[in-house]
Amino acid sequence: MTNAPSETDLRAYTTATQRLLAHSGFELSGNTAEAARWDIDHIRTYLERHERPDARPTVHVAGSKGKGSIATMTEALLRVALPTTAGAARTMLNTSPDLHAARERIAIDGVAITPGRFAAIAERVLADPATDRWSYFELLTVMAWHAAAEAQCAWQVLEVGLGGRLDTTNAVSAKAVAVIAPLDLEHTAILGETIPEIAREKAGIITGPCEVVIAPQRASALDPIHEAAAAAGATTHEIAEECALQVTSSGLDAVEFDLRTPERTYRKLRMQLLGQHQAENAAAAVRAAELALATQGIELDQQTVHTALAQVQLPGRGEIVRQRPLTIVDGAHTPLAAKRLRQALDQSSVPGPRVIVLGLLDGKDADGITTALVSPDDQVIVCTPAHPRAADPSEIAALVRATGAVVTTAPNIPTALERGTGIAGERGTVIVTGSMYSVAEARETLLALFGDRALGLR
Repeated sequence: MTNAPSETDLRAYTTATQRLLAHSGFELSGNTAEAARWDIDHIRTYLERHERPDARPTVHVAGSKGKGSIATMTEALLRVALPTTAGAARTMLNTSPDLHAARERIAIDGVAITPGRFAAIAERVLADPATDRWSYFELLTVMAWHAAAEAQCAWQVLEVGLGGRLDTTNAVSAKAVAVIAPLDLEHTAILGETIPEIAREKAGIITGPCEVVIAPQRASALDPIHEAAAAAGATTHEIAEECALQVTSSGLDAVEFDLRTPERTYRKLRMQLLGQHQAENAAAAVRAAELALATQGIELDQQTVHTALAQVQLPGRGEIVRQRPLTIVDGAHTPLAAKRLRQALDQSSVPGPRVIVLGLLDGKDADGITTALVSPDDQVIVCTPAHPRAADPSEIAALVRATGAVVTTAPNIPTALERGTGIAGERGTVIVTGSMYSVAEARETLLALFGDRALGLR
């Protein structure tokens, strides 16, 4: 985190976050029985009683892979494009999970809210008897809306936590644009065991007349999305049909591309991100921003897109955190995400020996992830992220062994990093992946970051 908070604010933040964490919920426990009780009617009731702090122009993003990236890019595009108004902010971005601190989930004009502001809003929400039985995720989502209302944000971009139809973010009063990022098999015990079932849950964010941006999808996902849009009176925009994307350069440090949308052609766009899939995410974000701004008569121009995308940073997503050995962290927690990470690594010709540090949470498609990610030439260290939902490393190691790769286990992320660094040497590559919690631990270890873990909150 950038600015050092005062001791008073830090104490208030620690106390408030402890109280929030005590509310638990599926995100923290992984208990599917808690997910089965999900409902958002009580959230709507609360919002109505509090004069709808969520009511402002909204872009809502759901999906399995890339939704956080698309949400972050869309917010950057809106922030750069929108005019400034004295005393009012332009954007609020609500994402999850966070990497290092709960307050990262709420960003005003691209900056996480301060510990003091976070604590003040948390205590106010917690003081309402209506929130006594709310989950951690529910509390933080509503806090984001209060923060946006206080800052008088012109727009907000919301990333769905899980699913869509019954996700807390879907209690929002209305939305201008809904985005469906690429879908994959995930949380099948909750969302369904097939892509069409999952697509129906994700498409539940299409709640009324709005513009719907559909990122490139498996064919089996498209019909449920179009059916939901038709039922809601929404207009669909398939990136694969409406846009043309040409990646002109892709390396470890950046991806460059040209993008044609129905509005205009954007040439020589550049993002300091790893992987050609990030250009696809950018296409969805640009189209979402075009459609959102059009509702207010604002056109997205070439310079705005250049400026916004050039400044996008995605910690923990294809991020290089060390040069010797080259160390990349990426939260690839679905088979599709693992496949795209593998493609990005191969396209960028990362140097060997290549060591994968893999830490997953229970309930993930570990077989699909390891099959998509690992090759027989890799050396893999399976470890246990510091999270109560951490998967059994011996079970993951058995799946990795089936790929033909050399595999060992480590008790934790720091130990795995130490061993991986020794194997890779100065000229090799270490890739930390799996859960975002594994990525967060790796970043804190290698970059000496101060976050919630240092406060005893993780």
